[in-house]
Amino acid sequence: MKLTAYTSLGLWAFSAVAVSAGGWETGKLDTSFMYNEGNYAELSYGNLNYSVSGTTQAGVSHDMAKDQTRMNLSGKFQVGSFDIGLTSFSSGAIQMDGQSAILPQCDLDNQATWGACSVVPSADVKMDTRAVLARYKINENFSVLGGLRQVSLEDSSVTTIAATYNLDATSQTGRVYGLAYERPEIALRLEILRSDAISFGLSGTATANELLLSGSDMVVPEATTINFQTGIAEGTLLMASAHRVSWANSQINVDVPLAGGLLDIDSAFTDTTSYSLGIGRALSDATAVNVSYSWEAGSGATSTDPFTMSNGSKTLSLGVRHTIEDMTLSGGISYTQVGDVNVTHMAAPTVPSGLTATYENNSVMSFGVKVGYSF
Repeated sequence: MKLTAYTSLGLWAFSAVAVSAGGWETGKLDTSFMYNEGNYAELSYGNLNYSVSGTTQAGVSHDMAKDQTRMNLSGKFQVGSFDIGLTSFSSGAIQMDGQSAILPQCDLDNQATWGACSVVPSADVKMDTRAVLARYKINENFSVLGGLRQVSLEDSSVTTIAATYNLDATSQTGRVYGLAYERPEIALRLEILRSDAISFGLSGTATANELLLSGSDMVVPEATTINFQTGIAEGTLLMASAHRVSWANSQINVDVPLAGGLLDIDSAFTDTTSYSLGIGRALSDATAVNVSYSWEAGSGATSTDPFTMSNGSKTLSLGVRHTIEDMTLSGGISYTQVGDVNVTHMAAPTVPSGLTATYENNSVMSFGVKVGYSF
């Protein structure tokens, strides 16, 4: 049995980082399609089912995270020593429902009722990424990859204890570049990929149609990914990856002028590094299965970031792939256990202090399918 190079079929193992201690990333740039021979296209669909509840200081327990769906489309053409590719995928989201945990007696003008309020926002924020990539094969072993990625923020809304913010759609572009080393005879590939940070100026309104200040912004962080795979026995493939995201320098800052001071959103994201290790096994020339384990270290059992719903995560993924002539069908399922965290709100001019949310014993189930076609 021959096991050709392929990516982890636990397709949505990294999706659960939507509740990470870092930021809002729900999908990372996957360049594996660029290494297929000839011309190739793929379409994938995933569903994330969150079981993430938090308990406020008032003892109110509520589902804080909303379920999500994702769709990715990628394709590439081979032109001599070059591969030219396009990919589009759901790359970020903040889907929360924390303001539903507010009790009716919550009144910001009455300090005696602040204990009935919720520190957790409600949010409907989505981001998509489209990338144009080129890969040049220097020789049988080395290749370089580069291109541009455009990150787009959809029309979005965030509701906090103090206000509702409506953010206008916008997009910005940044660079992607990398290097790969391959030994095809043993299915070995080592790829190092880097994406530059991208900064958005945010516009929109808040509360009684107050305009956001010009200093309001949002940064898509720089990221470095290392992907490795190698055959370790006949029909058996070892896969590993590391993904570092610099969230600490990539915050969401929204400022609105009010008579009592600034009405603002200031995230407190922290840097994250996630790892994955997996084994793939060919059952026949047409069918292969794999299992992988992924983990992300937490940044601590407490946080002052209202968007944080976990302290690290651990994910187990199972996948299967079947090839029918030029078509490949893949499917995967992942279970993610997210770490417990206690969120406290830092006092602000228009927001009361002493509000908390405790997240314990939460998880995410992810399902994905993919169809690939070589032509």
